[in-house]
Amino acid sequence: MIETLLRFLEFDDDTRQLGKALWEILAPRTDDVLDTFYRRVQHAGLEPRLSDASVARLKVKQRAHWQGLFLADFDDDYIASVRRIGLRHREVGLDLAAYVAAYMALKIEFTDIVVARPELPVLAKGRLIKTLYKYVALDMALALSTYEVTLID
Repeated sequence: MIETLLRFLEFDDDTRQLGKALWEILAPRTDDVLDTFYRRVQHAGLEPRLSDASVARLKVKQRAHWQGLFLADFDDDYIASVRRIGLRHREVGLDLAAYVAAYMALKIEFTDIVVARPELPVLAKGRLIKTLYKYVALDMALALSTYEVTLID
């Protein structure tokens, strides 16, 4: 499945290099993005069961996940990680609509970081944003397909 998605989303060597460059831009701001994100999640009531301790743990895992995604070789380790995430979301009863909305909120925040870089020419920003969308689409497709498969089990 991953090979089909990689072909469909036109992942190539350039995309992978841009993914690494994108992580270099996003990494210094990721903790701030996740702080804002989890405040929004708690304020909106998307996941009312989240304690401060679980949020702290989730932020560490999320940061590692994003880093792993943008630096991924899309090998068995990556696929196993995405499967664990999907299964865990299923186990805790995370609503798929909330999952998609939350993922898009993070994508928007990451897009804003790229757009706000004054030293980047418009074309470079466009290429990085296109790359971001490819990575997000791939990761979400794999996570949701795993999540859905667990519904049938």
